Amino acid sequence: MTNKEQIISYYVNAREQVKLKNPRLARKYVLMILNSAVKTYYSDTISILAKAKLAAFLDKWLAVSRDLYDVGVTEYVKECFGLETPKRNVRPAGKVAAGETGESKPDQSSGAKGRKKSASQVSPVGKGSSSVGGGDIDISGLIDETESQQGWGAEIFDANITAVVQISATGADSVSSGTGFIISDKGYILTNDHVVFDERNGVYNAKLKMSLAGEKTAHKIDVIISDKSVDVALCRFDPSDVQGFTVVKLVADYSKIKQGADCLVIGNAFGMGLAPCMGNIRFTKNDNGNLVYTIPSNPGDSGGPVFNRAGECIGINKSKTVAVNGTVAEGYANATPMDTVRKLLQKWCEANHIIL
Repeated sequence: MTNKEQIISYYVNAREQVKLKNPRLARKYVLMILNSAVKTYYSDTISILAKAKLAAFLDKWLAVSRDLYDVGVTEYVKECFGLETPKRNVRPAGKVAAGETGESKPDQSSGAKGRKKSASQVSPVGKGSSSVGGGDIDISGLIDETESQQGWGAEIFDANITAVVQISATGADSVSSGTGFIISDKGYILTNDHVVFDERNGVYNAKLKMSLAGEKTAHKIDVIISDKSVDVALCRFDPSDVQGFTVVKLVADYSKIKQGADCLVIGNAFGMGLAPCMGNIRFTKNDNGNLVYTIPSNPGDSGGPVFNRAGECIGINKSKTVAVNGTVAEGYANATPMDTVRKLLQKWCEANHIIL
């Protein structure tokens, strides 16, 4: 059963109890509707308009719950369950309609009494409604259906465009590009070791600079510490030199990431500028300890953040998978998972007295 189907099921049960004039059991199922809506949808609702829709949905069913608790099966309750013709008048204060139980409490701001009912309040139908046998529950408030909605990938890219940086690395006889992302307002950046290290000459690149998307000015960055075994480097720029940067949010509990989940990488492929690419997680941690996903990875994408749908960074993009015979595998990109990165950061900070 899907989450929406579960909410509809609670609605059907609540509606039946309203028909039986049993406010206590009806309220029990209404509370289940509210709890399920908050738990399932609120954290995934990103846009302001979607949150407003959800707030309206919750407000309506909270009013129903209060009526059931304070008064009983009121006209407003029956209207919300499609059991009575919607009315747009103000309910007389203190008057209990036929079939209601208990005593009314007039003009209480916490309940539905004395409220002028709009069509949207009393007629729970419309786009996103689900037919449940004689009555409808409007679930459009639980999803963002605005025309401006471009998808979660676009929203995450837009939210992090000032936290991901383009890196240029100039060595003794080479110039390369890569990606990094800001993890602290003190100017700390995470990227790959191989982005900042000159393998040919065995030293860190002499000139390392970073820039934000669309920024013409490049800012000097320094390598603070690095670990080649997991291909992670901690760098830093002077935060006073960079205007308008933000910080990437790191996932708190990597163990909750699941195979098959959606993911997104922001990278600077071929030094052509920051851009997103989406895919799915193949392995949260393979035999080599890598996060593996289906997103293509090109030169310049190295060091970019891998995001989940919540906009949390779950790893650092670093390489493609190469088969034993030398063939590059399609859709088998690798990242250092964020639980590994967090342990590394903790060790580095403690050993070097770094405060991120």
